[in-house]
Amino acid sequence: MLKKTIMSACLTGVLLLTVMPARLHGQARVNLRGMDITIGNWWEDYDVNTWKPRSDYEERELEHRKKIQQDFGFKIRAKQIASYEQISQRTAVSIMSGKPIADVIYLQPSMVMMLQNRKLLFPVSDNRLIDFTKSEPAVKGMLPVVWNQDTLKAFTFGGKAYAFSIGYGTSMHAQVVYFNKRLFREAGLDPNLPYDMQKNGTWTWAAFLDICKKLTRDINNDGIIDTYAMTADLSTEILDAIVSSNGANYIDRDASGKFVNATGRPEFIEALQFAMRLRTEGIVMPRPEISNWDWYQSQFTNGKVAMRIEPQYVAGQLANMKDDWGMVLFPKGPKARDYTVYTDENVFIIPSIYKRDQVEKILYAVQLWYTPLDDDWKSNLYHIYRDTRAVDETVARIRNPRNQMWKYHLFIPGLERGDIAWAIWWYEGEPAQLVESVSQAWNALINDANNIK
Repeated sequence: MLKKTIMSACLTGVLLLTVMPARLHGQARVNLRGMDITIGNWWEDYDVNTWKPRSDYEERELEHRKKIQQDFGFKIRAKQIASYEQISQRTAVSIMSGKPIADVIYLQPSMVMMLQNRKLLFPVSDNRLIDFTKSEPAVKGMLPVVWNQDTLKAFTFGGKAYAFSIGYGTSMHAQVVYFNKRLFREAGLDPNLPYDMQKNGTWTWAAFLDICKKLTRDINNDGIIDTYAMTADLSTEILDAIVSSNGANYIDRDASGKFVNATGRPEFIEALQFAMRLRTEGIVMPRPEISNWDWYQSQFTNGKVAMRIEPQYVAGQLANMKDDWGMVLFPKGPKARDYTVYTDENVFIIPSIYKRDQVEKILYAVQLWYTPLDDDWKSNLYHIYRDTRAVDETVARIRNPRNQMWKYHLFIPGLERGDIAWAIWWYEGEPAQLVESVSQAWNALINDANNIK
């Protein structure tokens, strides 16, 4: 370890002015000799001397990482520094003690905000070496690292960026719709219909509702629904998908970068109306009286409901599902211009105790470590899904920054969007009334996050 939804043009301009001045130009080699850098995370250790590659790409990646350490005369490794539940607190305590647990640390957005509020993060945009607004090779002949501009904007406070990430959609947090192809076929629908409609632009709320009605079936005519379009849970994920698909958000940021309550806007109210309508249309399987919290998961994997709305990483849980399945984004609402990838990224932070020249070297080493070896991102993803269209069409959209919308509610400590989502299936009043019922508590939390006393 060293001793040593869319932001405004105004805020974007602040970021650009912050990052660009005083950059060291050209492809000059940075002196990393003798440095020992640790990248902290909560899931695995990676050392070039012990790592066992699991694919051809990882074989080549390992050789690359060995070579950069040899060429530049430094050491770098990834280390599981704590569990998911403990990493934010251990990071905070270590920085406050003056002995950071790692030199650059991988965290979730809510964890970063806790550290930011305690002034424990170095403003990475203050560095003079890395121009985050450009994707340039660390060394001539290498491919460039892609700095995620949405992350930089999201974590810009007072004109300075305090966190960064590499690439788009790498954390697999995008909100998606999984669909059972067998149930589509048995309902008289083309099993690839969601793909086709997403591709030709007709995958809309109205089309979705029509399809849901056809998927909700009393197969044996006994008056009891045998298969539903979807379940009533997980309501937070379902509402997330609906809200974002209409270009809405729970929390937004204004031109000055302050967080604001966005639940009273027309596009949010319209999304809440649509969510409530799904219940009245009878296409949602109600939660059984006696059930575990995760009851809805088995309903999809066992073929009792046709669709499951959850983050992209759930694909890894469907490997043994008997029925074939596909994956698309949630259909677009009336206020949306395009399909929306409602997501966040795990991000990197650097402790505040380091000096600027040290931070510049850390950033350069990270850039070397995560340099892509080729631009074939698809081949490493096909094995996760049942068909190639999930990657070629849906993941391709997830990786497109033009479709991105950040989950800013994660930036507000103590805010629970479940205050609204948990009520959507039983609330009998108007959507605006439901929003108003939580607004006082939410606004107080937002004011705290903005440091308004």
